Amino acid sequence: MQVNETVLLIITAVIRAIAALFCVISLATPRWTNAADLFCTPCTTAPAGLSIIAFILLIAAIIILILFVLKILPKSIRALSLLILFLATMFILSAYASFFNSVTGYSYKLMVFGHFLCYIASLLATFWLGGSYPITAVTPNNP
Repeated sequence: MQVNETVLLIITAVIRAIAALFCVISLATPRWTNAADLFCTPCTTAPAGLSIIAFILLIAAIIILILFVLKILPKSIRALSLLILFLATMFILSAYASFFNSVTGYSYKLMVFGHFLCYIASLLATFWLGGSYPITAVTPNNP
């Protein structure tokens, strides 16, 4: 069974919308740690700014996917949606990495960098897997 491109785009947009929902909830709630929230007065402002940029990029990625579903954007710029989502995930990773920057050691920073490399590798594997299946055209039987 082959999945319709529109259905796949709608499912992807819904998943991105859920990610944006979790992002906005994390921005609005005060429990990043037991002692401080994201917008506390003595805290650094880098995680808050990175989180807000990530949320804006997630919303932009959802809008772009919806425009693809409605066939407003040309197929030649399909990679734009992936690029914006990739940037959003890097901002999310940077937000939670920079929040604990002052109290963590090099082991934590190495793990964050390992997460970044794992994400890049999964993205490349996705491109490889998407390009490895041949496109088959169905031709009508001519008698």
